[in-house]
This record gives sequence, structure tokens and C-alpha cells, in this order.
Amino acid sequence: MKRLYIYLFLMSGILLLASCSPYGILYTHIKEPLDTNMSQTSVNGNNGHSDIKHIQFYVDVMWDSNAIGDIAKEHGIETIYYTDIETLSVLSIWNQYTVHVYGK
Repeated sequence: MKRLYIYLFLMSGILLLASCSPYGILYTHIKEPLDTNMSQTSVNGNNGHSDIKHIQFYVDVMWDSNAIGDIAKEHGIETIYYTDIETLSVLSIWNQYTVHVYGK
């Protein structure tokens, strides 16, 4: 019986840390639009992406680029239709931000 209470306590703690919200403490992986104005947006075309890695533990270190113009130029996109950002976070120490650019 005592073991059951320990398991229940541990499971409730894990659920509270992971959270059902999009911003959990242990792990977060979300993808959301950078712009909400999609009134006349075409969905056909090319796409490209680039990501920034970010470590935050006693020091704050970021590397790579997420510039939308650079991503478009690198993947041969001349007209940008829309962009999305994908965020991956583990324990708020390791963060990765990926920008997806869609266009032709």
C-alpha cells in the first residue's frame, strides 16, 4: 500500500511538471504561425527552414541564424507566403527555434 502512494505521488509530480499546457517544464514542442494575417495566402510553393540552438545554464549561448530573408535566399524562395516557428525546449536549458518559410 505504501508503494502505491509513492507511485501516485511520483506520477502526479511528473504530470504537474510535464503539464498539459503547451509550455511544459520538462519538454515542450510547439509549432505556431509567425503571422496571423492569412487572408490571401497561397499554399502552393517551396519551403525552407533554419534553426537556432540555445543553451541556457549559467551562461547564455545561441548560434546559427533564423533571418527570414536569409532562409528564403538559401532555398531559392523569391516570394514569401507565410512563416511558422517551431519551438523545442527541454528543461528550459536546451532550446531550439526553427523558422519555416513557405513561398515560391
